[in-house]
Amino acid sequence: MITVLHEQRSTALADAQAEGDALWLTATDIEAATGWQWKPEGLCHGDVCMPVPPAQRAQWVREEAAGQPARLNLAALWRHGGQPVVHDGSGRNWVLGTGAAQRAEALQSLQAPDFTLPDLQGQPHSLSQYRGRKLLLVTWASWCGCRLDLALWQSMMNELQDTNFTVLAIALDTAEAARPWIEAAAPSYPCLIDADHHVAALYGIVNVPQAVWIDEAGRIVRPTETAGSSDAFRSIDRSTGALAPELAQASQQRKAAYLAAVRDWARQGPASAHALPAPQAAARVPAPSAAQAEAHAWFLLGQQLLRQGQADAARSALDRASQLHPDSWAIWRQHAPRDARGLAVGEAFWARVDALGDKPYYAPAQL
Repeated sequence: MITVLHEQRSTALADAQAEGDALWLTATDIEAATGWQWKPEGLCHGDVCMPVPPAQRAQWVREEAAGQPARLNLAALWRHGGQPVVHDGSGRNWVLGTGAAQRAEALQSLQAPDFTLPDLQGQPHSLSQYRGRKLLLVTWASWCGCRLDLALWQSMMNELQDTNFTVLAIALDTAEAARPWIEAAAPSYPCLIDADHHVAALYGIVNVPQAVWIDEAGRIVRPTETAGSSDAFRSIDRSTGALAPELAQASQQRKAAYLAAVRDWARQGPASAHALPAPQAAARVPAPSAAQAEAHAWFLLGQQLLRQGQADAARSALDRASQLHPDSWAIWRQHAPRDARGLAVGEAFWARVDALGDKPYYAPAQL
């Protein structure tokens, strides 16, 4: 039995065959695992088709003519199309990732990519079901101090009850770790669980809290940006946890300015000074690299191996993800050592922060 992961699909295939870096699947299994269909013009999904190299096409035809199950080396075709393919040492778990070019094209359109994630009760929520409302899509995690922001978003929601606006909070975390913080905040807005970081891959999110503004038509008004946090924490006294009052005040002012901008947009929509015209919004869209696309595939594989109890293999996959995408604090901190408070801080964290030099940990939002 081979399990193939693609986007938010996980498909167990009894007839799949793995040989080294080759993954042989029938047309039926390809469609089940990816949604792509074998057609005369190639492997197609909607109006998009990947041409099949002549050698593979000829082999497929020969097998069908001989009455044999026709198979395609999907891994080779996937890589040929510029999309990442990773697998574990046993060949039982494969990830067919989405390439950087495909991610970039989707974001540049400024149409917010759809996704479906569960809440704490396992109830699925799709981004598209909130069409018709302004959305603040914001990420957080139990391993970050931004876990306390859930109450801030609720306070803002209470203030904006008379507007067509909602927060959609995405925990880049497990349900078990996120639960206490969600239950303590008792939010009226949806809090969804994304342990596999699907939303991070879709929107180019590398940290928490980061946010995306999405209008009633599902258009991205402000692409991924820091949701009001600052680098003041880098000046904290690491032995006492104390922060100079003036730095604490500056940090609070930055958060307040961001919240004020969100409120203004919630009330005024496109008339808000903080709503970006399409060309400006497109210019701020993060541009994913091939290495980052592969990193998300390794992260997804690592998460799958963790669920299977393969800790050592999972660690190797997750380390590979961080090596390929060192700018993603979300990938690294999700599985970094945690202190007694459940925060992903410690010597390793501070070493990585110090290594940033003049580069910001939280790039300020350009309000």
